[in-house]
Amino acid sequence: MEDWRLNGQEKYLQGATLYKIVFPQFWLKAVTERNSFYEMTAECARRFADQMQRGEEYLKGDKIRNFFHEHCEFCMEKVTMDNEGEFYCTTDMEHWICSECFNDFKEPFGWKVKQRKAECGE
Repeated sequence: MEDWRLNGQEKYLQGATLYKIVFPQFWLKAVTERNSFYEMTAECARRFADQMQRGEEYLKGDKIRNFFHEHCEFCMEKVTMDNEGEFYCTTDMEHWICSECFNDFKEPFGWKVKQRKAECGE
């Protein structure tokens, strides 16, 4: 299959199990439950604040959400919590895929979609 978006992703995404993530619902649930996604995002924010010598007030309120920033593994579309809609990620949350690329490549890559228990944004 010839497609400008393919650059060897089959090495780490062929047959992968993915979670379906819906923003902003997923983030709202993460904040409420203080789940692993929230903790991962908060840790990234804390590291940045420390490096930039900013105080704890820098992380107050909903500011932590601004530190989550990924890109689609295929088209490089930004994946942030401001992008409302569906995204997919590997179970370790290392690799993210936008809904358009998911639909284009789900069959050739043989992905399985799994619901995140207790952390799903739906």
